Amino acid sequence: MGLEILAVASIATSLAGAGMSAYGQYQAGKAQNEMAKRNAKATDQARQAEALSAQENVKRSRQMNRRKLSSIRSRMAGSGVSATSGSSLSVLGEASEEMELKTLDLFRSSGAKQVAYGNQANMQRYEGKQAKAAGTMGAVGSLIGGVAQAGNQYRVSKYWGA
Repeated sequence: MGLEILAVASIATSLAGAGMSAYGQYQAGKAQNEMAKRNAKATDQARQAEALSAQENVKRSRQMNRRKLSSIRSRMAGSGVSATSGSSLSVLGEASEEMELKTLDLFRSSGAKQVAYGNQANMQRYEGKQAKAAGTMGAVGSLIGGVAQAGNQYRVSKYWGA
């Protein structure tokens, strides 16, 4: 009778351990997925903040460019040079082009950062899904292993006459 109780207890313990292990692996996968979703959301927010920042920086850059061009025109007028024709007009045009290119560089740089943030957020979501899937597969593996171990313990107990 004592051997039978030990055999049943051993089998029950194996099954309970497998269940606990499976549950832990499943919960860990779920938790990693949730964390990845939160991280991706934060990265998406950083991308949006970068876009807003770029818009504001471009707006400020263009305002500053207008002030610089006005200053150039003022200096030209103060020197008696006409800002509406000839080489002075060419100088203003070149200065304006150079300033606008610098402004557009702000957009380009920000666009690259926004793409990087978007890619990072997508990768975080993917990693979360993979962690969840791995947790589920680990849980299934634990259950299968636990049932196999319990089956083996049952077979051994029958062999020994329990």
